[in-house]
Order: sequence, then structure tokens, then C-alpha cells
Amino acid sequence: MIAQEKFLAGKIALIPGSSAGAGVEIARALARAGARVAVHYRQGAAGAEATAQAIAKEGGGARAFQADVAKSDDLRRLVDAVTQTLGPVSVLVNNAGPFADTPLRTLAENDWDYIMDANLKAVWLAAQCVAPGMERLGWGRIVNLGATSGLVRSHSVYGLAKGALLHLTESLAVELAPKITVNAVVPSQIASARTDRMPAYKAAAIAATPLGRLVTEAEIGRMVALLCSSAFDFVTGRAILMDGGRSLPVFPRLNLAAGAEP
Repeated sequence: MIAQEKFLAGKIALIPGSSAGAGVEIARALARAGARVAVHYRQGAAGAEATAQAIAKEGGGARAFQADVAKSDDLRRLVDAVTQTLGPVSVLVNNAGPFADTPLRTLAENDWDYIMDANLKAVWLAAQCVAPGMERLGWGRIVNLGATSGLVRSHSVYGLAKGALLHLTESLAVELAPKITVNAVVPSQIASARTDRMPAYKAAAIAATPLGRLVTEAEIGRMVALLCSSAFDFVTGRAILMDGGRSLPVFPRLNLAAGAEP
């Protein structure tokens, strides 16, 4: 199975937003594929260290790095620190993505700035920072974590940022080809402890999903790793939806036989 091969041996992977949630599984999946992983955190130092230790127990290599990716200087410092400590980044997974769905008419300006900066500007700036090194290496992979919130119109500034992220993914794919591929993984609601604390919402999300369950963090991690494998060498600028069919444009069935229309 390709996810168990060391196809990232000798590569350095930077994963903004990998101290908790799906980011942990992404970090572990890339480490299992052979990458040395830069585990990033903003405030969750304990989570980042736990992730690095879990990777070490599985025979991989990882170190934790702190930064607020919503701050440009912090993000540049993060990339420099990873490069100086581990080596040039050849895999970038932009997983940091704080959520907010405050209605736009009451949204505070500083909340707009923070959500847009962390979810969108940071992705652009991180790609800009690592692309020259990837080009010198002759190989690079950038994977952006989107959300199906970008496909709806009820998630305020977060949905706006995630919608724009898909445009950014496509534009970067064109600009950074042929040595670097840029793709997005777009999950719907993720099965997690947080979702478990919202049973009514969880049940509604599952009921609206044709496959009858939520995507798992481990599945997201495996998909990100696969996008960095040779199986996806000829795929760039694409969004891989992991929503169990939830975003498909389904119309209620009328169950009318042919010729029996009213």
C-alpha cells in the first residue's frame, strides 16, 4: 500500500496547524511516509510536543515550532527556523484554519482580519516563502486544507476565506508548475471530540451525507500523504472533496413513473 512506503524519505514537511485535530494525523501520516516533520502550534505547546513524541515512538523524526501564522513576521520566522533546524521545506501542508461564522453585518473588523489572515493570507505567504527552496530542490508539494464551508453561503468570513482558498490553490498551481504541485483537500464536518459534544448537529450532518458517516481525521491524513506521493505526480490545482457526497446537488425525488408527470 503506497501510504506505507517511505516515498517522502529525505523530505522536510512543514504543517502549520498540527498540534491538534486533523493536523496531528497529517503529521503522523507524512512521518510514516518518511518525512521529517515540523509540527507547528500557536498556543498548544503540549499538543505539539505530544505529536512530535508520538512520531518519534513510531520511528520518525519531528520537532515542534511556535508561531502565529496570522502574523506575517511570525510566519516568515517559522519558515526560517524550520529551514535552519531541519532543512529546506519540500512539503507544505497549510492546515491552520480558525473558524468563525459571526454574521457579516455584525462581524468585528479584527475578527475579519484574523480569520482571513490565518486561513488565506498565511497560505499565500507560506507558499511564497517555501517555493524558491522547492524549486532549487527540483520538487515540492503544497497541500491546502479547505472546507465545504467554502461551498455554502452561511459560514460568514470563514466560508469566504475557504472559498477564496480554492481560487488561490488553482492560481499557485499554475504559477509554481512544473516542479511544484499545489492541491487542496476539502473535508466536510470531521468526526472529532468537538463534534461529539454537538449530538444534534452531528446527527443532522450524518443524515445529510450519502455515505452515512463523517470523515475521520486519519482519512484526511492519508489523503494528504497520497497527494504527496508519485500516484499524484500529474495532479495539480485540484480540490479533493472528502464529504461523503454531502455537497452533491441532490433534488428531492418525486418517484414519478415515466409518462406520469402531473
